Amino acid sequence: MTRKGTKQTPWTTADDRYLLENAGKVPRREICLHLKRSRSAVYARVRDLKRQGHAIELRVCTSAEVVCPACGNPSTLMGKDGFCEPCRRRAQLAKIEERTAALLAQLPPEQRAIYEDTEAETESSREPYPPSPTITACMTNYQRQKLRRDWRMACERVEVANLKREIKAAQKRKERIEKKAKQST
Repeated sequence: MTRKGTKQTPWTTADDRYLLENAGKVPRREICLHLKRSRSAVYARVRDLKRQGHAIELRVCTSAEVVCPACGNPSTLMGKDGFCEPCRRRAQLAKIEERTAALLAQLPPEQRAIYEDTEAETESSREPYPPSPTITACMTNYQRQKLRRDWRMACERVEVANLKREIKAAQKRKERIEKKAKQST
């Protein structure tokens, strides 16, 4: 229903194409500005396109992801130091392994050989990564982006859990070597 005396601009196929391609990716306000139409006009057109069978939604999936300067991956688990949780855990693991290598050098050669043979066989189990999301044609851009974001976050949590296991195992290894190094001196 239009107001008396107002001019109604018909929707073109280019307008519809822009709306279908950018709905869910670009904020509603920017869509309205680009199309030079009011919010209610855009909502009404989206409703019409939905009735025609198009998968369209104006909501935009926003994320609190920040790119980690160390690895370049988007992450939601950023620490005060500005690095993502997986990078911090990897650095922690590297420090433990560095200390372990220094302790191994202190062991006599025969004990070092025994340690390397027995410890090389043990490895901590890893949690499997979630399967990549199945994206269908009937999904809206919002649903696709949300599905991908949630999958990336789940993968990041699994990576952190696996690194925590490795750190714990490396810490135990280091403690065993420290004990052997103290006994040999």
